[in-house]
Amino acid sequence: MKSLAIQRLNMDNSWMIHWDETTFVLDPWLIGTEIDGFRWFNEQWHSTKPMPIEELSHFDAVIVSQPYSDHCHTETLKKLKPISAIYAAKNTAKRIKKEWNEAELNILEANRWNTFKDFKIMSMKSEKWINSFYDAILITHDGEAIFYAAHGFKPSAAHLSILKNFNIRLLITTFTYFKLPFFLGGTVNPGYEAALKLAEQLNAKKIMNTHDEQKPGKGLVLKIAKTKYQDTHSIKDTRFVSMNDYQLHSL
Repeated sequence: MKSLAIQRLNMDNSWMIHWDETTFVLDPWLIGTEIDGFRWFNEQWHSTKPMPIEELSHFDAVIVSQPYSDHCHTETLKKLKPISAIYAAKNTAKRIKKEWNEAELNILEANRWNTFKDFKIMSMKSEKWINSFYDAILITHDGEAIFYAAHGFKPSAAHLSILKNFNIRLLITTFTYFKLPFFLGGTVNPGYEAALKLAEQLNAKKIMNTHDEQKPGKGLVLKIAKTKYQDTHSIKDTRFVSMNDYQLHSL
């Protein structure tokens, strides 16, 4: 079993993954605010200060899972130096190309493999056509895998036929329930019970929660959203790994 260590970079959905001798940064948002479209529509900021950019150690590549600015935060990407490679889902890559295009950009086509060193990376496309909230990232290495689903995921039979070939060492997914009107995407985060169901489907060995920071903000979205946060202190599931700091945790 290859060494694996995880580190939070903020208390929402930014991570650093140290796997064997390779390090990935995932969905970095470490400065500024999240703005979706316009400030009057949605602007949010961290309730807990993220890790300072200058404290990030060496990393080999960045993976960006979603086109929304709490995942694809180009202000942060421009400050991360140096970035040798970025792996991004197709719709996310379009935004990066528009706003910034300095690093080598590798487009993750849905359900197709990309290779980085000894790793394979795949964007798993949700069957929900209305938006890409449920898109996920699969990172594999020597038969083991990390499954990152910041907004939950409902795997299809085709997805499961791929996933069954791997030992899912870690599932990183949201425990929060967050719902908007259907014309704005409907259920954006499906909640804790959905996370447990996904863990069972994947036979995940460990689970970490992500995208659960209770962020302050302003705009229409927060006024109309229905939200329920899971009390992680009450979770007794032995697969759950609680991480409430910016320390490096070995798995």
